[in-house]
Amino acid sequence: MEHTRRFHGDSLFWAGCHTQITESVRGCMIRNRIIAVDESSHLSDGLTGIRCALHAIPLPNHSLDAVVLRHTLETVVDPRSAIRELARVLVPGGRLVVCAFNPLSPWGLRTLYGRLFTDHFSGLNLISPYRLVDWLTVLGFEIQEPVRYLSYGLPFSVSNRQSKLGHGIESLLRRQQFPVGGVYIVSAIKQAVGMRPDWKLSRARPAKLAPVAYPKLRAWNRLERPR
Repeated sequence: MEHTRRFHGDSLFWAGCHTQITESVRGCMIRNRIIAVDESSHLSDGLTGIRCALHAIPLPNHSLDAVVLRHTLETVVDPRSAIRELARVLVPGGRLVVCAFNPLSPWGLRTLYGRLFTDHFSGLNLISPYRLVDWLTVLGFEIQEPVRYLSYGLPFSVSNRQSKLGHGIESLLRRQQFPVGGVYIVSAIKQAVGMRPDWKLSRARPAKLAPVAYPKLRAWNRLERPR
């Protein structure tokens, strides 16, 4: 992805398919690459993997300079909590790139088939780009550029004649960037500071009451005493 070439800093967190991570982050100024993995994942090229859920990343506040979610947000039970957790671990000025399936597209309609029959789209929870942008804005992110739409083709095979016609329509839709592409990419920069409160520390050190100076009433001094 061309958005990843703008990354710089110490640590990158990548969640999702990482088979092309080497090509995706080639040329960017990131020293460490951390991959969210499961039992079936195999790492190479000096990558570091951690097993974690997106809503509970075992990293301290403000410890990541960049985050990439590649078709991972659709598999999370509570995607809003996952975005909130990513805002916590990102440093101010850190970059977030989300690549996800667009529910407002023919590929989004493919999920209806996945509800009836076992399919690669079965069990996915697609989030619209408009809702994702709203979540990021509330959490203090600035959308770096307009949402990028890809994959305007149909989610099923067609004949050669229909394929030629569909290719022309697909090229037109891609040039005009109509929001019906099967895949969208959102790139954002964190502006505000998000932290996880340390409740143990707050209980160990109870807050002290600050002294308050009350004004003295001098009304009797201004009144003339009777002679």
